[in-house]
This record gives sequence, C-alpha cells and structure tokens, in this order.
Amino acid sequence: MGSGSQVFSVATDPDARRRGHARACMEALLDWFRERGACRIRLTATAQAEPLYASLGFARRPDPLLELRL
Repeated sequence: MGSGSQVFSVATDPDARRRGHARACMEALLDWFRERGACRIRLTATAQAEPLYASLGFARRPDPLLELRL
C-alpha cells in the first residue's frame, strides 16, 4: 500500500485565473503521485477553489486544523 501525500500553497496569479492553469498543474501532480504509489492526497482549499478540487475527485473531510488568532 502506498503512502499519503499533502499539497500546500497552490496559487494562481489573479490576472491568470480561470484559464485552466491550476487544473493542469493539479492533474499533472496527481498523475505524479499515482505513479509513485500515493494512496491518499490531502489539502485544504479556499471556498473559491473547492469546486476545482471536487471536480478532481477530492471529498470534504472534517478540518483537523486548529487556529488561535491573537
């Protein structure tokens, strides 16, 4: 069984959004993970980006992140 992986800080310049760049990068990255035997990918996403990840097969899970703002 393969290992899990995490994706951090996917961002697209505001002037280049809505052109498929993030999707192309994520599809290539997911292929790379699959080729290396990853069995789980975790990420957090903004509300704006969540539809992209859902269309790639990601499912919402309870957020394990804890935060304290001072």
